[in-house]
Amino acid sequence: MDHYVPPHSPLCETYWDVILEEGPVSAGHTAAVWEWVEAPEVPMAVWDEARHLFRRHAILELVIDGLNRGGLMAHWKGIECFIPASHLTDYPFPADPEARERCFTGYVSRKLRLCIIGVEPIRNRILLSERQVSECELMKPDWPEWLRPGYICTGTVTSVRPFGAFVDIGPLEGMVHISEISWGRVRHPQDFLQPGQDVRVKILNVDPEHQRVGLSLKRLTTNPWMSVHARIKPGDVLTGLVASIERFGVFVELVDGLEGLLHASELERNDGANMEYGDYVVGQQVTVRVLEIVPEEHRIALGMVDREHPYDPA
Repeated sequence: MDHYVPPHSPLCETYWDVILEEGPVSAGHTAAVWEWVEAPEVPMAVWDEARHLFRRHAILELVIDGLNRGGLMAHWKGIECFIPASHLTDYPFPADPEARERCFTGYVSRKLRLCIIGVEPIRNRILLSERQVSECELMKPDWPEWLRPGYICTGTVTSVRPFGAFVDIGPLEGMVHISEISWGRVRHPQDFLQPGQDVRVKILNVDPEHQRVGLSLKRLTTNPWMSVHARIKPGDVLTGLVASIERFGVFVELVDGLEGLLHASELERNDGANMEYGDYVVGQQVTVRVLEIVPEEHRIALGMVDREHPYDPA
């Protein structure tokens, strides 16, 4: 037996969620055979930006390009956005199916000012609201006096990406670019940082207009490249650990996280044949000779100890 909904009873959010799951079929249309269409993969950087906009209560202006029985549809950077009917400012309650469809159809191709009320990567969608725009405009995060270049603060890592990490420092999130994680070479930020980790960071730059903050981890310590010549010099024979193996050579960690490159040309045996990279494994201890140091380029060239090298120890 169908349940009767009295005309005076407002429809709850659960109702609209169920309607949304039923798909883009509106009153007056015959349901066709469903065809599964794989949604395009959205880069994680776009989801990170969506979360950033959500946290700072940003207002989006989007063109309505679709509808279903639960509300309106729009798109932002390839992500489907849904505006439930209950989040429209002019939606009439209650409304019969025909009146609801007429109302929704009138929105198509119109541009609306909307705020984000939910970011759902798993469901591949963003939830928006027109009703809460005025409220979001009053919730702009304050820009505290201490939020300026040079200030050192504590934050929590919220996400780690190939290009760096986002850190919540209180009023908003800042980003530590991969180049600002360590003075040594960083292959993967996740080797240094994990979500939920508390870190001390230094503020490098601020952009109040876009609510963006650049952060650094490495600038809390002295740049070891500035004093590298005081510890090692061309001609020195050092013992280090294999840090990584690349097609052009082997990186060896020497001191204070600094790495030198044992170029592929140095791996030739005395008979002219190349050594197999399989002769090296990450973490292996190796003895090398320092050939050249270029601090401004963060570069140390290494050679095999048992080979003659034309270097100038001075």
